[in-house]
Amino acid sequence: MLRDQYLKSINKLRKQIAEGSANNNNQGKCPQGQNVYKLSWDQCKLDVAPPAGNSQLIKRVESTCNPTKILKTSIPDWWNKDVQNVGVDNPPLNKQGLEEFAKLANGRAAKIGCAQRNCNEQLFVACVINEPAPAANMAIYEVGKGCNCTTYLDSKCSNNLCIAGHPGDNTICPENQIISDTIRRKFMNDHNQRRSLLATGAVSMASGPARRASKMRRLGYDCAAERSAYEAAKKCLNTPSSPANYDENMRHTNINIDQITAAGRGSNGWWNEVYNLRMNQDATLNRYYSNLGIPNFANMAWDSHAKLGCAVVNCRTFWNVICHYTPKTRSDGGQMYKMGPQCRRCRDYGNPSCNNSDGLCNAT
Repeated sequence: MLRDQYLKSINKLRKQIAEGSANNNNQGKCPQGQNVYKLSWDQCKLDVAPPAGNSQLIKRVESTCNPTKILKTSIPDWWNKDVQNVGVDNPPLNKQGLEEFAKLANGRAAKIGCAQRNCNEQLFVACVINEPAPAANMAIYEVGKGCNCTTYLDSKCSNNLCIAGHPGDNTICPENQIISDTIRRKFMNDHNQRRSLLATGAVSMASGPARRASKMRRLGYDCAAERSAYEAAKKCLNTPSSPANYDENMRHTNINIDQITAAGRGSNGWWNEVYNLRMNQDATLNRYYSNLGIPNFANMAWDSHAKLGCAVVNCRTFWNVICHYTPKTRSDGGQMYKMGPQCRRCRDYGNPSCNNSDGLCNAT
């Protein structure tokens, strides 16, 4: 099929970028790229101007009875003409003369659609790509090793090209391509369910039942905190970082599970610290100290934490699960939560509503 010819042609060239084998005029090879995605077929429309947010290439050739032959050469012609005439720098920035190559080699692109039309004995060939061309002096693709696929959620690698995943909705933090809404809700629900258990007196420590919480906030989700958690998680460190504006939880989990399972195991592991806790919960105490060995439980249980943002990052041999909490409040000697009947002190947050059955203050 003609569409197969288009796809094979462009993906063969993009694969060369990911492998570091793409020819570059008289400068040897183009810089090797990471986050270079395999293009899949998207549409078959020919327009004078590309749809908003897309880029387009158009070529006019003499009409032929064998369009397959023409189509096989169209994309290599677009690609090679620019590279041979202008060359690709390191880093590979878009510049005058590289406009067509920049559209085809755009690492963020994941879909392409091409069409042809015979108009008065001339064949018009057009391709639309689902990403706008990089602006002048902006990177065409990222320099790095192939198969480092982090641009889109649930990405995988096949034959050195990244394949964008289909993780579901991303409406809570559309500006972030980090985790899906399903995973965000998993983190929020796991946290709030446990905070509810604590607020209503259903949690036991090693030293006995934990006292109820009188002003336990219902956690909301924060996109800036998610971005911060992602920046920390992608470093794949073995110890927690110390972000300036957030309290942090971190846990490594088995890589042979999916992201949502890893998220659940992160929350479970953090909360389970409470079951080894022995502490005095007199009315004036219930204070956190680092020697108690409960830093992650404390962050989940701290009543004045209002929001969280989390990330789950593939570190090749493990999932790095990190949540950041705001406002940053955990400190040695600080009281984790005010004790007393659930909902009693929610007025401290401006008299918000509180459902006595779950004991969480609906503070904004």
